[in-house]
Parts: sequence; C-alpha cells; structure tokens
Amino acid sequence: MFDAGGSSIVHAVQGGTPDFQRILAIPRRIWTAGDADSLTEKLTALLKTPTGVMSLRPIQAISLMEATQMNGLFAAVRVGGGKTLLSLLVPYCMEAKRPLLLVPAKLKEKTKNEMRVLANHWKVPSYIRIESYELLGRVQAAELFEKYQPDLIVLDECHRVKNVKAAVTRRLMRYLNGTDCRLVAMSGTVTSRSIRDYAHILGRCIGDAPVPHAATQLDDWANALDEIPRGGNRVGTGALVLLCNPEEEKIHQTDKVTACRRAFRRRLIETEGVVGTTEVHTGSSLSLEAIEPEMNLATDAAFVKLRKDWELPDGHPFADGLSVYRHGRELGLGFYYLWDPAAPKEWLERRKKWCSACRYLLGANQRNLDSELQIANAVVAGLYPEKLGVYKAWKEIQDTFEPKTVPVWIDDGALKAAVEWSKGGPGIIWTEHNAFAKELSRISGLPYFGKKGLDATGRPIESARADEVVIASIASNGEGRNLQAWNRNLITSLPANGAAMEQLLGRTHREGQEADEVTVEYFVTCREHAAALTQAQADALYIEHSTGQAQKVLYADIITHRNMRLR
Repeated sequence: MFDAGGSSIVHAVQGGTPDFQRILAIPRRIWTAGDADSLTEKLTALLKTPTGVMSLRPIQAISLMEATQMNGLFAAVRVGGGKTLLSLLVPYCMEAKRPLLLVPAKLKEKTKNEMRVLANHWKVPSYIRIESYELLGRVQAAELFEKYQPDLIVLDECHRVKNVKAAVTRRLMRYLNGTDCRLVAMSGTVTSRSIRDYAHILGRCIGDAPVPHAATQLDDWANALDEIPRGGNRVGTGALVLLCNPEEEKIHQTDKVTACRRAFRRRLIETEGVVGTTEVHTGSSLSLEAIEPEMNLATDAAFVKLRKDWELPDGHPFADGLSVYRHGRELGLGFYYLWDPAAPKEWLERRKKWCSACRYLLGANQRNLDSELQIANAVVAGLYPEKLGVYKAWKEIQDTFEPKTVPVWIDDGALKAAVEWSKGGPGIIWTEHNAFAKELSRISGLPYFGKKGLDATGRPIESARADEVVIASIASNGEGRNLQAWNRNLITSLPANGAAMEQLLGRTHREGQEADEVTVEYFVTCREHAAALTQAQADALYIEHSTGQAQKVLYADIITHRNMRLR
C-alpha cells in the first residue's frame, strides 16, 4: 500500500565518497501494515473533533507521526492521496505558533474553503496563514518571511520551488537557512526529470538527507539517474551498485540505470522523515485513447511550411526547435498567432537571417546547443565569428518592433471534434491554449473555467454540476483540484511532461471516484501531439523508478490506432 524510506547514489570512485558513506549509514525504517493501521486508529481518535466523522488514511497518520518525531517532513504522496488534510493538521501536531502554508495562487481560495469544511471534523488550527507561491515571488512580498516570522512552513505542491534560481525559492531558502524554522514539503509530483528538483528541499526538511550535500556530487548522482542528464551526458552508476539488494543486482547486470534508480528510491523512502506512496489507485480503471480530428488542406499546407522553412503561414520565422514544437501544437488544433500589425520588412528580413543562422548551428549540433539563447551566447563568446555580423544586425533592430499577436483560424476540424465529443455525456474538455478554449466556448456555449478556475460568471469549477460538460484550462485546473465528479475527459493537447500528466490525470482518477472507469481521450493530429505521450511515459518511468510512486500514464490502458496521420 505504501512504504517509507530511500536509497542513495554514489560517486564513480570505488567505495564512494565520505558523503556517500554518510548516506549509507543513515538509519532505515519500514512501517508494517499492522503498525500503520494501529497508528491510524489512534491518531484519528486524537485529532478529530467531537462531531468529526472522518478517518485518517494510513499515509496521513504516518506522515503526521514522522513530522512530529523528525521536526520536518518530505512527503511524496501520490495525487489524490490526502495532502490537503495533512497540510492543515501538521501545524497542530508540530505545535506551530506561526504556521505558513504556501499553495499555488489558483488553489488559495479552494484551500481556504476546504479548511473551513475540514475544521468541522478535525482539530485544524484557525491561525494557519495561507499565501501563494506567486505572491512570494513578487518584489513587494520580499519581506513576508521577516515580518511574519513563521516557525513552520508547509509547502503544498512543493515542486513549485524546484527551481533554485527562482525568486520564490531563493527567498524561501534564505529564510530557512537563517532561522530554526521547520519545513514540511509535499507533492504528488516531487520531481519531473531530475533529483535536482527536490534535493535542496529534502535537505532542509530533515537534517540527515539521503542525497549529497556537495553540489558536484549531486551533479554526479543526477547525471547517473536522471531521465535527461544535464547536457545530455550520462555518467556511469559506479558505486551506486552498493545500494542494490539482490533483486536489483540482477537487474543491474542488464540495466544499470533502472537498478540504481530503484535502489535510490528504497534509500529515500526508508529514511525517517521521508514518506512516499507506492500503491496504484484501484478504485476505478483508467484508459487513454487517441482520437484524430479531421483537418483540412490549409492545415496540411501550414505544416509543410513549418517543417520545410520553420515558418508560420504568415512568414513568422523560428530560430529553434522548441519554438517549432510549441507552434506545431497550435497548428495541430487549427490556429496560429498572427502578428498584428505586421512586422516591418527590414525587421523581418534580419530576423529571418538570424533564424537561418540558428537553424544551421542547431543542425550542426555543435556543443550541445539546443536553443536560440544558447546560440546567441556562443556567438557573442566568439565561438562562431562567421555569424557575429548576422547577430549584430538582428540585435540592432530587434527592439524597434514589439510583436503583438491575435489568433487566426485556418481549420475548425479540432473544434468540431470537441463539440461532437461533448454530446457524449458529462465530462471535462482540457485545453492548453486560451484561444482554443475561448473559441470552443463561443461556438458550443459550454462554460470555460480559466484563470483561477473560474468561468465568465465567477463560478469556481468545483461548483459546476456533475451533469455538465465543461472546458477547463490545464494551467489553472490541472493540479490540486478534486474533480472526481467527472470520469470522462478530453485532452486537446497532452502535456509532454510526466509530472504534469500525473497531476492532470489525477484530477478525476483519484480516491473518491465512484465510477468504475475513468476515460481519457486526446487529440493527435501531428508529430508534436504524438511525441507528448512518448515523453510523458519516459518521464513517468524515471519518476516511478526513483521515487516509487506508481504513475498513471504507465498503468493506464493505452488504446492506440494505426495509420493516424502525423503531419
């Protein structure tokens, strides 16, 4: 059902470094099902109100106990695993005087509403301060920590601070490192592709963390275990094999990376103060099926131009493959963004010449360049003197025109397919693109729940009727919300990221889902749409191996169809 603990990785030197030996020596613990059930019963009785009728889940009880004993907690609890209640009870159990709960801005009101409801059943402190990560990232909120002086910070959806260079992360770590404030971090997706996503958080939650302290050694670990090593350079697993049990040693003979990921996972979740769910949600089945909208000749022509010239139908040029990928996902739904007004001729010509130079260097695949910014930095550094003149000519004129875009529709095939899907019964149409969502809402009359999860009337998506078909922004509703009232989904653009996919699927495939089956259909009209599932599955495999969290996109029934046209 669940376990707790962890595994560590080692430097390539035989026997490991002192830091590796420290990690090997960290005590391990494993909770038995009997112990967990007994603890759950005791804590439920202790923490519920006289009128409370709810019960804790074993993973919640274990988390609360570990947080209290270790003065901190790192909880990799699966999507739908009960993190909201955990975040509201842990301040009570840890006897915090000034607890601060950080949540994504789009979930702030939802969390406050749930806090009021759960307070009827549980001893939830009324003085928990709830703020958003987005607020903390603003300049005017720079002194929030210093003024409030929290003695406990709870990070819900802690993957929001995985970027150590972001302002919110820097402010958080600066305060934590300068005080004795305790930290509790939890997420259903603690990592997407790298142990760097959470090493700095884990190290502050518990004192003796099963990851290296030294940045250089952490890089070695990451480049041995990550889904996509930094710079694309994977290093050998080296002494990591010392972490493997007999079963993993057998795997190591043919697949060193998988074996060491699993060993790292055991070392991680068997560490006191670290808990993680490994169970698969079995309340309902989950299926994913691709469907192909019928697109017209204008879309075909647009993709020919995109593939051949790296340009949109209006001549807008691109400098790197990431831009081509992003706009391909838009064209695959029948629209693109037009510059209005059009760019001046000289501006556009210099832009095209610079983009052509970028394409050449990307095609040469020199020095692992993969973006326009990396190429520009390399040219300025003198690595490609023959391109310096083109770059300077572009920079001289770049700021003289600021592109403003409007969506232009060349094909309504995907829109019609979404409208047709909506006739099949209640469900959620998930959208990546605001333009697509608004146009679909206009022609269908369906409500669109965009920013902060609200529709045009200010109604939150949680208030929508279960017999409705609704349009939902992935960015605003794809994490943290309980949408188990629906069991039928259409995703117009699949996330090309395993963590984002896990969050999205977990909105309806979760604890409390009463339907026997949750169905997810998704559009595929181009290579970019098809590649998203492949990348999400690769990410999910890394996440499952390294954290032990079962990933929905791996255990779902994937229904495929041959001869789908990938423009």
